[in-house]
Amino acid sequence: MTPNVCWQYRVKQAKQTENKGYVPLFDESNVAIGVIDYNAASRFILEYEWLGNMGTSKYCYGLLVNGELACVACYGPPVAPTRYSRLLGREYSKSILQLCRGASAYWSPPWGPSKLICRSLKLLFQEHNTRFVIAYADPRAGEIGTIYQACNALYLGMTSPGGSKRYFINGHSYDARKVGKKFGSRAHQHLANIDPNYGTVSITRKHKYLFVLGARTARKEIMARLKHLALPYPKRASVT
Repeated sequence: MTPNVCWQYRVKQAKQTENKGYVPLFDESNVAIGVIDYNAASRFILEYEWLGNMGTSKYCYGLLVNGELACVACYGPPVAPTRYSRLLGREYSKSILQLCRGASAYWSPPWGPSKLICRSLKLLFQEHNTRFVIAYADPRAGEIGTIYQACNALYLGMTSPGGSKRYFINGHSYDARKVGKKFGSRAHQHLANIDPNYGTVSITRKHKYLFVLGARTARKEIMARLKHLALPYPKRASVT
């Protein structure tokens, strides 16, 4: 995967070719954003998103143009909630979510993804009192977080996985801590007895972004407190 080409962009190109350039008739003034059914979100994500699963998705939102689903964003519990509660304050430990999955159709208007994320973040605050949303961009898929930057997220640098692995057992994905809790051990032979075809994938470094949600005054106060953590946005390498 070249770092200069996003994987989802390649999928969109393939989908456009597959559908012979078909673009649904729609009026860009007829746009709706709101909660969508988990199954509808899953079908869309599995069609366009490179990880091939819904992760910890719990709250699903879609942008529809004339009734056609153009973009999807899904949120759920963060992988490491304790780490973020220490960073952001224990009083917010139950108010942190992760943007788990997101994708857009090849015919989606270019402003669709950022509009969906900005609106869905407001809905998360209003409907679930969410105060922070973590989002990651994976360089393996050619991502740097361009849409998160367009939505004014704070950039917190790269993650430090420290040699961590993700486990795939009986068709399901688990982080290392959940493997120990669910199966009793991460020892090779123990897991091989459970699933002879189990596998692991090393977790690589990702770009990390943070959205601060809430009323304007409270959000400004928190942003000021976190200002020292913010780094300049990464840029995509130019192709020569």
